[in-house]
Amino acid sequence: MDMRKKIGAIALFIVLCIAGFSLHEVLLADQMGKRVHYYPAETDEVLNNPYMGFSVDAKEKNAASQPFRLAHANVTWRLLEPEKGEYDFAQFEEMINLQYWKERDVSIVLRLLLDYPRDYSHMDIPDWLYEEIGESGTWYELEYGKGFSPDYAHPLLIQYHERLVKALGERYNNNPQIAFIQLGSIGHWGEWHTWDEDDGNKIKFPDEEITDQYALHYVRYLNNKFLLMRRPHEVALNHNMGLFNDAFGKTESTIEGFLDWYTNGYTSWLTGEEEPAMPDFWVRSPSAGEFSHETKYVEDANIEETIRQAKLTHVSWMGPYAPSREKAGSRLQHNIDRFLKTVGYRFVVAKESHEPSIKAGQTLHIEMKLVNRGVAPFYFAWPLELSLVDSTGRIAAAGLGKTDVRKWLPGENTAKETLQIPHDLVPGVYTVHVAILDPETGKPGIRFATAGGRKDLRYPLGQVTVK
Repeated sequence: MDMRKKIGAIALFIVLCIAGFSLHEVLLADQMGKRVHYYPAETDEVLNNPYMGFSVDAKEKNAASQPFRLAHANVTWRLLEPEKGEYDFAQFEEMINLQYWKERDVSIVLRLLLDYPRDYSHMDIPDWLYEEIGESGTWYELEYGKGFSPDYAHPLLIQYHERLVKALGERYNNNPQIAFIQLGSIGHWGEWHTWDEDDGNKIKFPDEEITDQYALHYVRYLNNKFLLMRRPHEVALNHNMGLFNDAFGKTESTIEGFLDWYTNGYTSWLTGEEEPAMPDFWVRSPSAGEFSHETKYVEDANIEETIRQAKLTHVSWMGPYAPSREKAGSRLQHNIDRFLKTVGYRFVVAKESHEPSIKAGQTLHIEMKLVNRGVAPFYFAWPLELSLVDSTGRIAAAGLGKTDVRKWLPGENTAKETLQIPHDLVPGVYTVHVAILDPETGKPGIRFATAGGRKDLRYPLGQVTVK
């Protein structure tokens, strides 16, 4: 080879390397034939997708003005089991409008309560249970409410709690509408704390030897559900639970508290016990909670900090205390939209490629670069679908992919799939489409932040000619 050819070869090699290719890839491309590369346009709209965004109060049908796909349902033991061994699920389901939400494709976040402070003296466990535990517990009147805190260490309370959670499991463990369970049961509002100020009203909080028993009831009987705890605990770490932050928005509570707890671990101020870090919990189970003020933290003065907290703590949803009641189009709408476009998952098809033409009966090889612009993954094993659509809009061929969409973490992701072309497919030009199917309906259920989507939530990619 003369010097000019050598220099030319070297120059070609350098150019290819700068372009991000290797000689091997170029030669392979020559042997296999060119691929069609398609770059879909990205949209900036709010995507009202399942299992993310706002969670509204399930008891109120028309309270929210903002988009939502989750409804939060608190339920007291007193309501569920008014008579010993007799569970009134019908009353509970009517109270939270379960059928109404099902018809509107809204999923439920459930929390069981034994103590919910109110402005009047009351009890959230049944009268029969109060009598059986010998009235063991503390009647309180505090600055944030009145009520009764039962003795969580009482053996009968633990025994009957397991029976109650077992009944909840029999009713809801295989019901897909009940999507998430927040472990309530312990403490005021089911938030795993009691009054801890240094005064005469202090209520003793039980040690982990006791509270773990309550948590394991959920693990045992609601094992098909995502379980969330208020703070990191060893039992939460061991069973891949999510966490919920009911003081979201406050910097000292969210950054100096919640984020620091699960990042570094902490010493419980209630019991003195050491609790573990759970830095990657959000990869497998959700990070959620509610705002500490309904609208304050989406005001102009606070929205940047709110977005920062959402990103740092990988929020999937917030509510029922959240700005979901804010009138659509109000002065806060832009900030609310920013929040909704930040939390949860947000899938964008950045690039797709496949063979430009193929014969009927062969296999089409599809590669996609997807970007999750949200702060959390999608937590459910919903299948990816690839399809071919003809010029009339008819789905001419479709197949399920092998990609696990739960692994699409924030940032760039790739998916390599194949689609078998039917032997009898009529020759012509077809558009490749992608969708994520809801297993309950068999139909697409996720909106992508990608332009050109069909009403049935299938999104167009490049075209292929079938010979």
